[in-house]
Amino acid sequence: MGKIMKCLTASAAVISMLSIMSVGALAAPYTNQKHELVQPDGSTVQVKITGDEYYQQVESLDGYTLCRDKDGWISYARLNTDGTDYVSTGQVYKTNDMFSDMKLANPTDTLNESKDNLQKHLTINKEAIKNKAAAVRKKLHAIDFSSAPAVTNSKSTINFNGFSESKVTTSGAAVSNINPDGLLDSKISASSVNNVNGLTVLVDFPGTPSAISKSNIEQFFNGVGYTGFNNNGSVRDYYYDVSGGKVTYTNNVIGFFTAKHPKSYYDDINEETGSYAKSDELANEAFEWLKTSGFDASKVTTDSNGYAKAVNLLYAGTASAGWAKGLWPHQSWYGGSGSINGVKIQKYEMSDIGTDLSIFTVCHESGHMIYGYPDLYDYDGDSHGAGAYSLMSGVPNYKNPAPPDPYCRNIISGWNAPINMNSYGAGTTFTAVTNENGNQYSYKWLGTNSNEYYLIDNIQKIGRYADVPDAGLAIYHVDTKGDNSKNNMTASSHYLVSLEQADGKFDLEKNKNGGDSGDLFRAGYKDSFGDSTAPSSKWWNGSSSGLKISQISESGNEMTFVQASSGTTPDTSAGKNIAGQATASASYVSDWEKISALNDGVNPSSSIDKSSGVYGNWPKTGTQWVQYIFDKNFSISSTDVYWFKDGQGVDVPASYRITYWDGQAWQDVKNPKGLGTEINKYNTTTFTPVSTNAIAIQMDSNGSSSTGIIEWKVNGK
Repeated sequence: MGKIMKCLTASAAVISMLSIMSVGALAAPYTNQKHELVQPDGSTVQVKITGDEYYQQVESLDGYTLCRDKDGWISYARLNTDGTDYVSTGQVYKTNDMFSDMKLANPTDTLNESKDNLQKHLTINKEAIKNKAAAVRKKLHAIDFSSAPAVTNSKSTINFNGFSESKVTTSGAAVSNINPDGLLDSKISASSVNNVNGLTVLVDFPGTPSAISKSNIEQFFNGVGYTGFNNNGSVRDYYYDVSGGKVTYTNNVIGFFTAKHPKSYYDDINEETGSYAKSDELANEAFEWLKTSGFDASKVTTDSNGYAKAVNLLYAGTASAGWAKGLWPHQSWYGGSGSINGVKIQKYEMSDIGTDLSIFTVCHESGHMIYGYPDLYDYDGDSHGAGAYSLMSGVPNYKNPAPPDPYCRNIISGWNAPINMNSYGAGTTFTAVTNENGNQYSYKWLGTNSNEYYLIDNIQKIGRYADVPDAGLAIYHVDTKGDNSKNNMTASSHYLVSLEQADGKFDLEKNKNGGDSGDLFRAGYKDSFGDSTAPSSKWWNGSSSGLKISQISESGNEMTFVQASSGTTPDTSAGKNIAGQATASASYVSDWEKISALNDGVNPSSSIDKSSGVYGNWPKTGTQWVQYIFDKNFSISSTDVYWFKDGQGVDVPASYRITYWDGQAWQDVKNPKGLGTEINKYNTTTFTPVSTNAIAIQMDSNGSSSTGIIEWKVNGK
C-alpha cells in the first residue's frame, strides 16, 4: 500500500470508486488529486492532494501549501524553524465554485501581499516526511510492521519493504512460516486458488445515503464484461484477464448498514493526523452489525487460519477531513475477537463510495490482500518507482490500470512461470508475445545469487496496457532484497523492481516522469542490452551478469531477440519428458485404440508395434488433433513423436503443426525445426521455448489414410 507515490495524472480514484469529477479519495497513492475538504463552519474548499493514508501534502489549486490551524481552519502554511512541520500563517484559504481559481477569504491588498511572499509547493524536509509516514504506518499495521531491515528464520533472511508478514508473539518468536519473498504461507497458496471470494460491507450515515446503489456496486465488483462508469471491466474482469483465466475474484456485497452517528462525527477534522480512531470506531460498528446480519460466511475465501483474504468496507460520501485523518481511505486491522458467522476478519481496507466508480484502487489493494504484492512506487515521493507499467506502481488511467508487472504476476502469483534463458545456449532466438489482457509469459535470466535476476516482457499499448507510456521489450532488474523507495541505484540502495529504461536517462529514479516514449527496447531505437550498453545488464554490485541480448525486433505483438554469448555455462538440455504428467485427449479415438497409449512411457520397437497399445483415429481423415493438458505451466522447447503406420488405412500425416495454449487461444510454436514424419524412430521437433500448461499436435491426413501415434514425448522444465 502506500506512502507517497508519483502517479501520472491528477485524476482521482478511491479504493472502490472515484474519478476526478467525484472529488473523492483513495487508499492507493496519487499525485495532485483535486479534492473537496470541509472547514469548521461546514463550508468546503477545493484543494490538490499528493500522498496516501500515511502522509499528505495539501496545496491550494494554484500550488500554495496548506495546513489546518489549531481551530481546524484550512490555512496557508509556512515551515517551522527546523523545517520539520507546517504552521499556519493565520490566513484562511477559500475557493468559490468547485475547481475554480483560488481566492483568499479576505482578498485585501495586505493579504494578497502576504500570499505573494509565500513559496509555492513548500515542503518539510525529507527525513521528517519519512518519520511522519512511518509513525502512521506503524499505527495502522502494528501487527505486521517491522522497523528492522530484515526478518530472519532458520532458512533465510527476508526484507519485504519494512513489513514482515509473519505473526510475532509477545516474546518475538515467529509463529508462521515465511518464504524468501516475505509472503505469508496463506498468500503463497493463494496463487493456486482458482476462485477467490472477498467480502465487501457497505455503510451509510443518518442523513447521508449512498449516491450509488448496492446493485451498481455489485456489478462494479462482479460483473462480466462490465463497462459501467467507463471502466475497462469490473474488478472480477480485471483479475480474470490478467491471470489468463486462472483466477475468478468476486465479492460478497453486504449492506447497507447505517452508522450510529452522522458522517461528520467519524470524519473528524480535529483528530490527530494518522490516528484514524473514529474510522476504527466505524469499522467496529460495521463488523458488529455483520454478526447479526445473517450473511453466508461460507462463501468467503479464507487463509489457513480462517481469516478472510479480502475485506472492503465502503462508506457513503467522500472523505472531507484530509491530512490522513478521519475517514480518509486506508487499510487497517480489526481488533475484534471471535468469528463472524464462521469467518474471522483481520486486515481490511476502508474507502469512500462517492459518485463515481474506478477499478484501479480496488485492484491495487486486492493485490496486497490476496497475493501479498509489494508496492512498487517510492514511499518518499522522490522517484517514480516502476512507473506506469505496473498495477503496483503508477497509474495513467484509473479506469484501465496496467496489469501487474511480471515479478508480481509470474513470480509471486505464478500465473505463467518465466522461461529460464540460462537453459539455452548462445544464438538462441526467443519470441516474446504480448496480448491485450497482459497475461503473457516472460523470460528470466539468473546468476549465482537467487535473489537477483532479470525479467523480460513484451508490452504493447493495447487492451489493459493501452495507456502505458511506451511499447516494446520491457527489461526488469529484480532484487528481492531491494526496496522501491531506495532510488540511489547503488549496490546498497536500489529498487526491488527496476525498469531498465532503454534511453539510459533513469527518469523514473530521478523523479523526472512516470514513464515516456524512450523506456522500452525495439529495433531502430535501442536493439541490444548487455554489459557495455547504457543501461547495462550488470548486477548491482557491478559484476557481469552474463546477460547479453541483441537483434531486438521491431515493436509488435510478437517480438524476437537473440541471446548472445553469456559468459556462463548454460544448461542446454531440453529438459525431461513430462508427458506422463499430462492428461491426454484427442479430436477422435478409434474404439479399439486408446488415448492413454500416447504417454504411457513405453518405447516402441517399430511403427507397427501395438504391444502396449496405440492411438489412432481411423476412419477419420482431414485435420485431427491430440493434446496434453498439465496442472501447471512448464517451459517446453521440444517434442518427440513416434508415428503409427499399419499399412491398413493408418499412415503418417502429410503435415502437422505443434501448438500451445497461451492462456486465451492456441498459438503455433515459433521457429519449429524438425516436424519429421519418418517411421520406426522418434521424430524430434525443437522450437522457441514456451511457458504453457497445454500443448497439441494438429495433423493433416495423407490422402484417404487416417493418422496414429504410438508415443508422444514432450520435453519441459
